[in-house]
Amino acid sequence: MVYSINWRDTQPKIAHMSAVHWGGLRSVERDSDDERDCLQRLGGFARHALQGRKTSDYHRHENLEQVYYILSGSGEILFDDKRYPTQAGDAIYLPTGIHHQMFNEGEDWLEHHVISMPVKGEGGQFVVRNWRHAAPQGDGAGAVRWRQLGPQGEGEGGHLRGLAFIDRETVQPGGQTVERSEDVEQVYYILENQGVLITDGEQRAITEGDMIHVPVGQSYRIENPHQAWLIYMIMAA
Repeated sequence: MVYSINWRDTQPKIAHMSAVHWGGLRSVERDSDDERDCLQRLGGFARHALQGRKTSDYHRHENLEQVYYILSGSGEILFDDKRYPTQAGDAIYLPTGIHHQMFNEGEDWLEHHVISMPVKGEGGQFVVRNWRHAAPQGDGAGAVRWRQLGPQGEGEGGHLRGLAFIDRETVQPGGQTVERSEDVEQVYYILENQGVLITDGEQRAITEGDMIHVPVGQSYRIENPHQAWLIYMIMAA
């Protein structure tokens, strides 16, 4: 069964010293009756906003790979002992066991997703990869997809150990995706504009900021009846 909620409908808190944190969808392993605890394979994700002139804490995670997906703004990420510039559209792969830290030395907010996936032991290679660096692939209907990160060994973006992929996709005005049914668990996050998700003959309006859980084997398609391009990212495991 598909479940969705907008990030604005969750209560924020402060995390990593100075980031405003909105919890996203999370693992069913949590001892909770919260509907957001619906993920069977994915570890979970959250939205972070770091205001201008702020820095997060310096920390590391054991047995947990992460992807920071930059939603808006720009800044720098410290990985191990080197700082790397980041901008909107970047997917930043953070291997387990290495210290990292976010810096926002500008005036505007730096917003990003923190996508987490449990893995065993250390390993992996740090990378910053913007969606513009990936080759676009059409689905033959009306959608175009960019594979930003894939499993280890899969071309330039092959860095993930536990996650299956991090993709960015857009559906043209008046277009739609092909009918889909995947063997991975997915979360769609709507980046820009609006559309319609069709599952089991039912239509569900989707809009910017929606977090949509698509279970393994669920049949669905996405339509865009509007005049602006519908843009979203897809997390899968």
